[in-house]
Amino acid sequence: MSVMIQVSELHFSTEDGITVLEDVHLHVERGDLVFIVGPSSSGKSLLLGLLGAHISPQHGQILVYGRNVARLSPQKCLGLRRQIGFLTQGFSPLPRPVLDNVLFKLRALGDFREKAEEKALYALETVGLLREKAADPSELTSLNRVRLGLALAICDDPLLLLLDDLFNELSAEEISEVCTILGQLRSRGMTILASARGPLPQLREKHRVLALVDGRVVES
Repeated sequence: MSVMIQVSELHFSTEDGITVLEDVHLHVERGDLVFIVGPSSSGKSLLLGLLGAHISPQHGQILVYGRNVARLSPQKCLGLRRQIGFLTQGFSPLPRPVLDNVLFKLRALGDFREKAEEKALYALETVGLLREKAADPSELTSLNRVRLGLALAICDDPLLLLLDDLFNELSAEEISEVCTILGQLRSRGMTILASARGPLPQLREKHRVLALVDGRVVES
């Protein structure tokens, strides 16, 4: 296995001087399934934003795919983001059918019509949402909204998935269903980091759990 993410001595503070992340060290191998667990406002979203090159680090080193995020030019930073499937906390689907949501993202990334439709259908099938391809997202269950978010995250074949607050409003049984999907994605070579607010149910899939406590990452 090779290293996907290497973080060393990462610090981050707000403009008011409040420390959110303090001396964070993180090592993630390619193909790992990692859950970052911590309460609301503990810094999970910030950490994923830093790893996804959406937020510039203040101090410390972040290597993703062997690239130093802090030293990337704006163009190369954009290129890195396109290799990462990023699902934001409380994402809002477009008010159009499920399939069109995925097609819209792919076409925005430059895929041609035929290629985009093939990728979109494959992504929906992978997450178990193909039967709902014509559904209005507002009519989806909480579980199927998560499935749609995953389809959007994987539709352009990324090697790394960053999934923020993935399990909010899901039951323990539904969390297990989502983790089964994550296990399948991992078996296809994807590296996955997903944040969660509370303890996880017993999972069959091989995984690591990291706790974010007082700004520090601790292996659980």
